Amino acid sequence: MTDNPPTSRTGLTRWTNLFSLLVIGIGISAIAGWIFDVSFLKRIVPGSIAMKFNAALMFLLAGLSLRGASSCRSHRCRRVAQFCTGLVILTASLTLVEHLFRQDLGIDNLLIAETAPATRKYIPGRMSSQTAVCFLFFGLSLLLSSGGWVGWRRTLSRALRICLTFITLANLAGHLFGFVFRVGISQITGMAVHTALAFLLLSAGLWCAMQESAPKKTLLFSDTTGGIMARRLLPAAILLPLLIGWLVISDLRPGLYDSPHGVAFFVVCAMFFFTALILATARQLHHLDVARREAVDARDHTIAELQQALDEVRTLQGLLPMCAWCKKIRDDQGYWDDVASYIARHTEASVSHGICPDCASTHFPTSKPA
Repeated sequence: MTDNPPTSRTGLTRWTNLFSLLVIGIGISAIAGWIFDVSFLKRIVPGSIAMKFNAALMFLLAGLSLRGASSCRSHRCRRVAQFCTGLVILTASLTLVEHLFRQDLGIDNLLIAETAPATRKYIPGRMSSQTAVCFLFFGLSLLLSSGGWVGWRRTLSRALRICLTFITLANLAGHLFGFVFRVGISQITGMAVHTALAFLLLSAGLWCAMQESAPKKTLLFSDTTGGIMARRLLPAAILLPLLIGWLVISDLRPGLYDSPHGVAFFVVCAMFFFTALILATARQLHHLDVARREAVDARDHTIAELQQALDEVRTLQGLLPMCAWCKKIRDDQGYWDDVASYIARHTEASVSHGICPDCASTHFPTSKPA
């Protein structure tokens, strides 16, 4: 995990383009699986849920819209990206209407017909309600961000991205632990493995794209102490529980130990890993704080030296009391000094003596000018 913030616009654009290309690749591979009837491309894990053709097509459009919103600068290209976003929102909304009202609007098998028989928990060609909700959240978040960073738009777009990320991680955790995360408005709620992975990539691309277009840096991408801590702890907070939970579930299935021992193992591992991570982060923040304090002390020392030098600079200011006949100057103590002595004592300048042409002709009339 790097501690350097990817704050440059070019770096964020590259990450967004990478995520969008991966999503496009997942969508194209699933489409090819349906066209050429390749089971591996449709479901990745044998016996698991397959990605529907409509979902694969939506991933293709979503990847194009995300890439267009991030990289396109021309008006026509942005219009195409917005059109793709609109298709994603429309298809997701119609699918949710089908789930909610148990109606068939004819969009499930419009392009590719699935021959599997329909049941109460399975409708051929129809993506799950969770998948449709995720597509809807993605499209709305991207559409809201394209209209400018007004307060309510920014808040709603962020809320939709958070919900999308939560549903995606919940489904990935379900596949990792060996169960289907079934939450939705209908009984058809399963999400394929590569569907959840594609949504995770879309979520990451959305976060990068939104940061790229934001008027100022957010906490996660800032170079402050809070930004460093967030970049160090957040990936661990997301990945470590999944990894430890998967290890516990993997050992519980063969009967290596019972559930209480598994819970204890999970707790101890989580305590160990997070303690080590917190100590490592605290050590780095300590070094940064020490360096900051040394820089502040050096700055204060430099300011003090400059102030002292400024106080020692002696300048001639105001009116100088000078004798009209002998041209001596009276100092603050009332003593009269000649001009050369007064200047040498009250300024950093030194006086050198010469003779002007008028004085030379007056005092030395017989000498010839050089």
